Amino acid sequence: MKKYEDNIDMIITAVGRLDYLKLLTRSIDKYTNYPHKIYIVTDVRNDKEKQFFDELQNYYMSYENVFIVESKNKEDDRNGFAPCSVDGRMVGKPSFYKSAAYETGIENSTGRYVCLLDYDVVFLNNWSEHILPLVNENFFVSAMWRSDLNIARDQFFIYDREKFDNVNLVPDCSIGDTSGNVTHFANDNNLPFYICENSSTYGNISLRDRHILDLENGEQIFINDIPFLYHYGRGSAREKELYERWINVVGDYLEVNE
Repeated sequence: MKKYEDNIDMIITAVGRLDYLKLLTRSIDKYTNYPHKIYIVTDVRNDKEKQFFDELQNYYMSYENVFIVESKNKEDDRNGFAPCSVDGRMVGKPSFYKSAAYETGIENSTGRYVCLLDYDVVFLNNWSEHILPLVNENFFVSAMWRSDLNIARDQFFIYDREKFDNVNLVPDCSIGDTSGNVTHFANDNNLPFYICENSSTYGNISLRDRHILDLENGEQIFINDIPFLYHYGRGSAREKELYERWINVVGDYLEVNE
């Protein structure tokens, strides 16, 4: 029987823009009341990505709970689409690269809980004491549901590693989009899962009136009626002005701006 460390492995895929990660990791440490390790996984396929990888290593050198990991992905074509291997849906190639990065992080970590995260999210309140009981009761917990794809999304996606290991399941991009295979496995095997309340287009947009952060874009995630996560969306594709707006607003919220 495998021995799992009693902690949450936070696995983050990143493709540039260090300030997203500075704020996210700050919020993880501030609002996660459970032992945790942070794995930042990034592609290293060219000089620009190698420079970013080195930048991450230098910045987090003194952080005992943060690990910078090179993704197993070596493909470097970010243009065009490719089919998911099971359902044939065409998705952008970066989705496959993201999936490979998640898999790399999972392989390099040993915690009981695995939490997949986009890097343009931030925690807003304490969350682990509310979410982990639901993880124990369900096959997984996800921030959002895509009704058009019929899959849970992985901007925030947490599960008990042993449950997945017991059925040889690893989140991938074979159905629908990244991690879509997990939803289909759960449905095929009548396994319960939990989708958090959220203010996304596929959730409850009336909840946008309760957004904590003064931002025009993104969605807020709730648990037990408590806002605990904000997802900005579009990551590295955000315009510079909107990226800087995120840095300022989130920095003020986390009290990191002078």
